[in-house]
Amino acid sequence: MDLKEIEKYWIESSQDTFDTAKTLLENNKFVHSMFFLHLSIEKMLKALFVNQNQSESPFGHNLQNIASKIKNINFDKNTMELFAQITTFNISGRYDDYKKNFYNICNLEFATNYSNKGKELLEWLKSQLK
Repeated sequence: MDLKEIEKYWIESSQDTFDTAKTLLENNKFVHSMFFLHLSIEKMLKALFVNQNQSESPFGHNLQNIASKIKNINFDKNTMELFAQITTFNISGRYDDYKKNFYNICNLEFATNYSNKGKELLEWLKSQLK
């Protein structure tokens, strides 16, 4: 695959993954929805990395780490803090001890709030593609 195809893959996969996050939220699967929200943003960041850096995306799941490697885009403090918060959804969705604690705070209000923030963030990230 060339870089344009890789970028397209990440964009399409991000959109599909966000649709899954929305479906899970609608079905009251809040923890799983937040896990897929994280994954969707990770994929869009990887698309943006490929787009801006003209190289394959880095491995890893830490959104701040991926964002910090993207050329030509300076993420503000609030965005980097949001990346840090959403990155925790990846861990909380995978590991039972974290998942148990996350279930206690991840209710409809929490998940809807982050889903809305995530949607705005995804739209902004996509607008940064050249």
